[in-house]
Amino acid sequence: MSYLTVEDLQVSYGPVQALRGVSLKVDEGSIVAIIGANGAGKTTLLNTLSGIVKPKSGVVRFRGQPLPARACHIVREGLAHVPEGRKIFPGFSIEENLLAGAYIVADKRLVEQRRDAMYARFPILAQRIGQQAGTLSGGEQQMLAIARGLMSDPGLLLLDEPSLGLAPLVVKAVFELIREIRDSQGKTILLVEQNAKKALALCDYAYVLENGAIVLEGKGHDLLNNPAIRKAYLGSDEA
Repeated sequence: MSYLTVEDLQVSYGPVQALRGVSLKVDEGSIVAIIGANGAGKTTLLNTLSGIVKPKSGVVRFRGQPLPARACHIVREGLAHVPEGRKIFPGFSIEENLLAGAYIVADKRLVEQRRDAMYARFPILAQRIGQQAGTLSGGEQQMLAIARGLMSDPGLLLLDEPSLGLAPLVVKAVFELIREIRDSQGKTILLVEQNAKKALALCDYAYVLENGAIVLEGKGHDLLNNPAIRKAYLGSDEA
C-alpha cells in the first residue's frame, strides 16, 4: 500500500480546470518530485493535498485512509506543507514562527524538545532566536520555513519550490537538506520544483505535470536522461 495515493483529482477555479484527473502514488520514505512549467498545476496540487483548495472530485488517501477536508485536521493526520514563497510570518521572531508550526501540539515539553531540535539542525536560526523573520536572507527564510514545517513532526512533507529565488550555493544547501531530512529522519517528501535537473537527480520517482495532467512518470534518473524531458525542461537548467 502506498503512503499517499491520489486518484483522479479534479480541481477547478470557476470555469478554469486546473487539475485534470491527476493520479499519483508516493511510497513511504521516498522523495517524489513533481516537475512542470509555470501554470501546470503543481502548486494547486499541493494546495489541494493540504486542504487549502477544495477538489471538484477525486480521492486522496494517506496511510490508507481518506484525508479529512479541513486543513487543520490534515496537519493532525501527519502532513505538513511548506508553501511556495516560504510564507513565513515576517513580523514574528524566529522563535514565534517555529512555535506557530507546532500549534497542534498540546504538550509544551514536546514543543520545546522539537524547537531545540530545530535549533540544533539549523544553528543559524539558533543564533537569531529573537530576530524578526522578515529580516532574514532568502536562504535563511527557507530554512525557517522548512523548520516550521517539521515542528508538527509530519510523516509527509510537502515542499513547494524550495529553491525559488535563491543563489546557486544556497540552492545546493537546500537540496542537501532535503536529502538529509529523508535519510536521517525517514520523512517522506513530495517536492514541487522548477529546477528540474536537481529535482530529478535527487528524487526516487517523478511525475511530469502539463496543463493540469500527468503526462509522464518514472524513476528520477530515468527522466533525467529522457531526451524529451531534457529538451523541454533541462535545456537551460545549469544550476
